[in-house]
Amino acid sequence: MSVRISPDHERAARTLLRDRSRARVLVAMSPQQPDALVGAVIAVAAESEIELELIVADLTGAFGFLDASGVEAVIKGELRITSIAGAIPRLLSDYVDHVPTSLWDVDRSIASGAFAIDIVLARVAAGSTNEDVSLGSMIGYMPSALSTSASVGFEVVESGPRGAHAPFDIPIDRATALVRAENPTTESETAKRAPSPEHRRIGNQVATLIPDGATIQFGLGAVPTAVIGALHDKRDLGVHSGIMAAPLLELMDSGVISGAEKSRDRGIHVATGVLAANLPASRWGASLRLAPVSETHSPTTLLGHDRLWAVNSAFEIDLTGQVNAEYAGAFRIASGGGQTDFMRAAHVSEGGGAILAITSRTKHGESRIRQFTEPHVRVTLSGNDVDFVVTEFGVAQLRDRSADERRSALISVAHPRDRPNLAHGKGRIP
Repeated sequence: MSVRISPDHERAARTLLRDRSRARVLVAMSPQQPDALVGAVIAVAAESEIELELIVADLTGAFGFLDASGVEAVIKGELRITSIAGAIPRLLSDYVDHVPTSLWDVDRSIASGAFAIDIVLARVAAGSTNEDVSLGSMIGYMPSALSTSASVGFEVVESGPRGAHAPFDIPIDRATALVRAENPTTESETAKRAPSPEHRRIGNQVATLIPDGATIQFGLGAVPTAVIGALHDKRDLGVHSGIMAAPLLELMDSGVISGAEKSRDRGIHVATGVLAANLPASRWGASLRLAPVSETHSPTTLLGHDRLWAVNSAFEIDLTGQVNAEYAGAFRIASGGGQTDFMRAAHVSEGGGAILAITSRTKHGESRIRQFTEPHVRVTLSGNDVDFVVTEFGVAQLRDRSADERRSALISVAHPRDRPNLAHGKGRIP
């Protein structure tokens, strides 16, 4: 395990599991995922023969709460894990369940009690007073979870970023069990490497589609990060997204992202969390507002934005427009999360658009544009949800196009060596 379980973590786990024969445990979305506390709950449940299910949204996909015995327990079916967002270790792909709905749908089910949970675990920051704690850098679905009658375990660290607006302080006595811990040494961030030439070309192509004054949602990964880097010549962009990633700071500092023309929350950048949690709150400035998934991903909220543009990536798209953002070959290693929430809203937004930005090939030389989605793959987005597909070879417009026109447009932005096979009905490279 990447973290050490202290005696205090073990005591907290025993308090949370006392008198239970089974427990369904909802874990806060990373970076508020308290690996040591989750690990302690797993260990105590195994020792006490308590049937345990973990509901997780690990954006890193590291599953740092599992040691070797925990991995073995998952493979043997002794420990059940269900993913609602984020990534999954390839080793556990066949053994981790998932909820095949959008993140907003999951949040709504948590709040209503339809998605029943017994225990909630979260890493929180010290609050503004001794009487409360802060949800810190990731609000996520925690407000909905904390509104239920579930028992609560908090791992409290000394500090963490807080949204300048609505910091979401929680009374400390909401916790059934509480353990103090040190600040995490680092927070995982995506796409720290310099963008490749292919990524830069994609970024430049996407930038030609996005108008000044647009409100943008960015997905995670190297391609959306490259898009951010290509927007320096734009004016008065706004952000309403699931996650605020560190590369956005440069555009905020330069004034490219000002939010001055947003239809709602004018001048404010809205997200449910940030992925540069090691930066001080002051670095994000007073214009950042962190809000729960029930607001950030809500169709009502999103449809209040004109010129909403969603920029996301995926593993592949087929010639009918079906998008796979979850399966890499035979392995399901990611969840669609909030992608469907934002892409559908951007598609219907006045002056907006839904963009899928992908490299034409995988690093193994396989085409990301396929003849048809494999039967074992669950489709993340239908062709109805995507307006533009952008690769390093150009822009394929799917909006307002017939099935044959979409097919031709997608073939035109595939890798040149893959186009003959696609045009002749062959979905694989020889």
